[in-house]
Amino acid sequence: SDKYKTLGTCHVVEGILGEGAFGVVAKCRNTETQKSVAVKVNKGEEGVLQQALYEIDVLKRMQCLDHDICNIVQWDGFFFDKENICITFELLDMSLRGYMEEKDRFFTVGELKPILHQLATALASLHSIGITHMDLKPDNIMVVDRSHQPLKVKLIDFGLARPVSALHRGEFVGTRVYRAPEMLLGVPFNESIDMWALGLVMAELAMGCCMYPGNSHYDMVRYIVETQDNSSSRWRFKTPKDIYRERRFRASETRSVMLKSLDEIEQNMKQDTDHPRDQKMFISLIKSMLNLDASNRITAQQVLDHEFFAASIPQSPSRDAGTQLTHIDNQQHGSFNVQHPVPFRAELYTFYSSNGDKLTRHSSCFSCFLETVPQIKSKRIKPCPVAFTTWSRQMQVLEKVVF
Repeated sequence: SDKYKTLGTCHVVEGILGEGAFGVVAKCRNTETQKSVAVKVNKGEEGVLQQALYEIDVLKRMQCLDHDICNIVQWDGFFFDKENICITFELLDMSLRGYMEEKDRFFTVGELKPILHQLATALASLHSIGITHMDLKPDNIMVVDRSHQPLKVKLIDFGLARPVSALHRGEFVGTRVYRAPEMLLGVPFNESIDMWALGLVMAELAMGCCMYPGNSHYDMVRYIVETQDNSSSRWRFKTPKDIYRERRFRASETRSVMLKSLDEIEQNMKQDTDHPRDQKMFISLIKSMLNLDASNRITAQQVLDHEFFAASIPQSPSRDAGTQLTHIDNQQHGSFNVQHPVPFRAELYTFYSSNGDKLTRHSSCFSCFLETVPQIKSKRIKPCPVAFTTWSRQMQVLEKVVF
């Protein structure tokens, strides 16, 4: 019904490409340039309006990046259509999820290699200027032109992107099934959540199914623990029966493939007999991206430097996109306090009560969260009310076996 409607002064709607809680993405023709573009039409509601302003703020700070070298969608500005903010982007072919569904098959490791390199380049570029994407998933990865091989992909949708300095413990942002364990548990997190999401995306492309498709945070953490937790912790994860008995909460089983370890990804992916060594290195990279300890999780630049790419990916400016950026005036970036490269790798955090007393220092990783809980429960650390309220919610899914 909106076809041929004009947005603003010169964007004629030719079709709807997608829609979400924010509004719609329309394919439009700019009557001044005769160029087809993608226009994100945000609803005029107060919350959506504020989110659109945040996105524009992030997009402005990303203008220092070369969109082709860094594999990021080109932003062409914004305009108003009545009370709606419209953000204009280059028009790309289709989402990676759409491409997977169209082909109805898994990717081989040979096909995955250039995709991983391009996505790692995009994240290395974003992280180098202190920005976290926050919502990496196949829907937000676009194929530039499906007819060209190897596939050229670009990262899109910066509606949830934030500067690293603006990330807050306890926020639940992005699509649940790609959230890192530290976010699920409500402990501090940083840009390494993007690397966790990248690991899950690559596993999904390899196996043809989502690895942790939980319907709740409990199911998400349970799937992660059942697949990846090999520690000899004095804690055990509460079973679905425990949770139902205590909370009347029914856990669900939504996995199409139930892995006992990350090594089993290889058994469930399309075998590439011509590149068995590449396949082993690919699984090793996924395991590094899905490290439960966020402080030891591989970075995007380390992925690019991995021997997996040593011979097959030609040297290009994108390989060091995160470190070749020129200096940008900090005044232009305001509160982002941009540095190149951003040396953000905080491992310890300090919590304070409302009266300023120090509570504890705490690492932003899954295993250290489990180590800290006993100190609180045994009252060796006196928690402030705010911290205890937040953490007690997480402790409901943990039960101590031996103390």
